[in-house]
Parts: sequence; C-alpha cells; structure tokens
Amino acid sequence: MNVLFLTVFIGLILVGLALAFFAFTRRSANWSSPERDSLMPLAEERTVSHRNRR
Repeated sequence: MNVLFLTVFIGLILVGLALAFFAFTRRSANWSSPERDSLMPLAEERTVSHRNRR
C-alpha cells in the first residue's frame, strides 16, 4: 500500500511540474507559432555593412 501512495505522490509532482512548464512556455512565447517558426529559415538575415577597411 505504501508503494501506491508513493506512486500517486510522485505522479502529482510530475503533473505539477508539467503544468508549471506549460504555463511558463505559454507566457514566454507570445510571438511564437508553428507556422511562424517553420518560415524562419526563409527570412532575410540582417547583416551589418562594414565600412571600407584601410
């Protein structure tokens, strides 16, 4: 019976961590979506133009 309580306790901890991680990623990735992320390799790169070196 002790194993059952331990399994439930560890399971609840894992569920809590998963929910916390989900909430963190939803708050931090406001401008991210699968469609936008898939098109990122096709975006123009911003390059810095160097002045003439002497």
